[in-house]
Amino acid sequence: MSVVEDSLSKNSVPAEALLAGRLAPSPPEKGCEHVVPPAEGEEEWGYPDGGLRAWLVVFGCFLFASTSMSWGLVWGVLQDHYHTEMFPETSLSVLSLAGGVQNFLMNSVSYLSGSLGDRYGYKRVICVCCVLTYLSLVASAFTTQVYHIFLFQGVFLGLAQAFGLPLYVSLPSQWFLRRRGLASGLAISGSGIGGGIFSLVVRQLLSTVGFRKTMLIYSGIMATLWIIALFCLKERHRPGYRTEKKRWLPQNVDGAFYSVALSVFVGLFGYLSPFYFITTYTKQFVPSLDPKSLLVALPLILMNFCAGFGRILSGTLADYLGAINAFFLSFFVGGFIQMVCWTFAKTYASILVFAVLNGLIACWFMSLLPVVCAKLFGMNSLATITGFMILANSPGQLAGAPIGGAIFAASNNNWLVVTMYSGGVMMLGSLCVLYARFKYDRRIFARV
Repeated sequence: MSVVEDSLSKNSVPAEALLAGRLAPSPPEKGCEHVVPPAEGEEEWGYPDGGLRAWLVVFGCFLFASTSMSWGLVWGVLQDHYHTEMFPETSLSVLSLAGGVQNFLMNSVSYLSGSLGDRYGYKRVICVCCVLTYLSLVASAFTTQVYHIFLFQGVFLGLAQAFGLPLYVSLPSQWFLRRRGLASGLAISGSGIGGGIFSLVVRQLLSTVGFRKTMLIYSGIMATLWIIALFCLKERHRPGYRTEKKRWLPQNVDGAFYSVALSVFVGLFGYLSPFYFITTYTKQFVPSLDPKSLLVALPLILMNFCAGFGRILSGTLADYLGAINAFFLSFFVGGFIQMVCWTFAKTYASILVFAVLNGLIACWFMSLLPVVCAKLFGMNSLATITGFMILANSPGQLAGAPIGGAIFAASNNNWLVVTMYSGGVMMLGSLCVLYARFKYDRRIFARV
């Protein structure tokens, strides 16, 4: 090799390094304290931040969110069918417990599945999720007893869906840096959009072909979408990933970690109340509506559709304002909307306005969770950390709305007490994340 060639080879810079250097965040100003430094090798690795392959991954995650995270709305339709057609002698509180069990298990077991994904690969664990979820849905088509609902649509379905949840919400972060918020928001927006669509589909199928065929058709649709989604997914790992020590517990556990976890834990106790009670609230304050008409359910449907678009909005705002700032605003503004807008929503039009605002804003935290974790704690064991944060959701998912219902009953059906409780708890959750926010950067108006 000539001297010139040797000199060029020594001073040449790989394209990946140039890309990483262009995408890497600027060093913090003096006085700013970061929770953890960037993961070793992250600067040299870089992120595509776009391109067909990256957006296909986002689309695949969107399909998983629209089929798995949307189950809550579909369950609402099925629960009504169970109560009115199949098991009218069973109280609604007993039937709703099955949905609570599914939600609790899906969130609480996510911590374990996140660790499995970091160890054995996201796609393998997501495949297990698809197979187990499909079997649970097919088995539930042959439900003849109430305990079958608890077994197949409560325990088995919750455990099955938990295998995929922390993985498809974390995967876009492997492909995006500058647009990480937008990518994650687009992926998780499927939960609201898919929930709105599939709840209408299942409602129509139940009235035309019956329960068993409905569940078989629904499970077939899910399987088809999962196959498409799996072809879209692809993992990206940093150099040296295979030699890294895989941990069952999060590595960077400090005050900021507990700050985010506590924020999620507290805020969730107030988040779900509007979704659970808005239909009952509408019937009470707009008695002129036919209880069986779609207009009664329209606020809930709108809230879920808007939640899907709200998660896209949250991603855009996170890229502009900073992920941690947007995460704080989700709980703070969401709680404020409940305490003010819901309290004074006494007409059908005002209820619809509240449903739209609550759906657009209060849901941001879920899509921002993996983005905040990646920013604070780095990409190492991201699924494990995200799974732990989803685990912090579980108590609120299980008990938040029932506590609101108990408060409503104890206050002699006073909705003001419910709105103050749920909105106040959400605002309290927003305050919990301030420690992590200002530990990362002490400047009030910093984009973090």
